[in-house]
Amino acid sequence: MSMKTVGTIILAAALFLSATAPLPGAEPVKKKAAEGDKLFAQPQVLHLQIEISTANAALLKAEPKKYVRGVLREGAKVYAAVGIRLKGSESFQPFDKKPGLAVKFNEYVPGTSFHGQKKILLNNCLQDPTCLSEVIGGEIFRSAGVPAARVVFARVELNGRDLGFYTLVEAASPDFLTRYFKDAKGRLYEGAAADVHERLEQDSGEISKDQSDLQALAAAAAEKDPVLRFKKLSTLLDMDRFISFVAAEIFTGHHMGYALAGDNYRIYHDVATDQMTFLPHGLDVLFEKPASPLVPEWKGLVAKAVLEAPEGRRRYHNRMTALLATSFSAETLQKRIDELAGVIRAEAKGDTARGWTFDEAVTALRERVAARCKFVTEELNRQK
Repeated sequence: MSMKTVGTIILAAALFLSATAPLPGAEPVKKKAAEGDKLFAQPQVLHLQIEISTANAALLKAEPKKYVRGVLREGAKVYAAVGIRLKGSESFQPFDKKPGLAVKFNEYVPGTSFHGQKKILLNNCLQDPTCLSEVIGGEIFRSAGVPAARVVFARVELNGRDLGFYTLVEAASPDFLTRYFKDAKGRLYEGAAADVHERLEQDSGEISKDQSDLQALAAAAAEKDPVLRFKKLSTLLDMDRFISFVAAEIFTGHHMGYALAGDNYRIYHDVATDQMTFLPHGLDVLFEKPASPLVPEWKGLVAKAVLEAPEGRRRYHNRMTALLATSFSAETLQKRIDELAGVIRAEAKGDTARGWTFDEAVTALRERVAARCKFVTEELNRQK
C-alpha cells in the first residue's frame, strides 16, 4: 500500500469521525455520554408521525411562525404535548405542502426532551435533492474548529400525510452551546438578512435592549486603519474561529451565508472569554458553483473588515491551505458522501415529494466537490 493511499484512508477516517468525535478547536467542553450524543452518533433515518388538531392547524396557517400544540410519535414513544411551528425562508412551504418544522419538546411540558434534545429542526430539503449538504457542511465546519449543528435524517408524516424525507437538525440551544463553550449563558443572536450594525433577534442569554456587544463589534469593523481595525476586532472576536468560519463558508460556496450574503448565521457571545463566535446556519445549498472566487466581494460587515486587513488576508490564505490539505480533501469528502448516500438511499429514492433521481443528484454533488477542491487548490497555488 502506497503512502498516498494510507494518507487518504487516514483522512477519510478523520472526517467520518467528525460528526461524533471532538476535533481540534471544537472540543466539547463537557464529555458526558448524553442521550443527544447517541442520537447523532451514526447516520440513521428516524420515522416520525406528527398530529396537529384541525383548530391548531388553522392557527399555523394564519401565523406559521408561532408554536401550537401537537403530538409527535416515534414508534411506540409518544410525546403528547410538543410545540410545533413552521420554519424556513427560501425553503419555506405552507402547512398543506411540505413545510419545514421546528419542534420544541419543552414548550408545554417543562423537562421534556427528545433523545436529549429540547428542540429539533426538521428541514424539508427543498433546495437539496441529495439531503446530504447539511450533514457534509456541518462536518466540514466542525473539522475546521467551528461549532456546527449535528444532523441525522427523518421520514415525516403529518396528520396521516407522508411528507417524505427530511433532515433532523440539532437546534442552537444551551445544550448545543455547552458542547463548545465553558459557559452557555451568554447571548445567542440570530442573523437573518441583517448584519451586526442592525438589531438582531436574540435566541438566548440575558436580553440586551441596546445590544452593546454587537454595537462594539460593528464599531471596530468600521475602523478605517486596517492594522488598528484587525487589532480591535481580535479583542472582540474569537479570531481563529472566525477565520476558519469564513474559510469553510467560502470553500463550501455557502452563498446565502454570512461572508457572501450577510445572512444565515448565528453569533454567540461567550461570557467566559468575552469574545464572540460566528456559527453557520442554513447549510442546505452548498458547492453549487465550484469556480466561485476564493477572494470574493465580502458582504458581511465583519468578514469584509477582517479579510481586507493584511493580517486577515494572510491568516485566511494560510488557514484555507491547511484545511485543504486535511479535512477539505476531495477524496475524503466523496467517501463520506458515498457512506451517507448508502444509509438513506432506500428511503430517499422513494420520496415522492420531489421529481429527481437520487443517484444522479449524488453523482452531481460528488463531481462539484471534486471540482471545487481542484479550483481552490489552483487558486491557492496561483496566489503564492
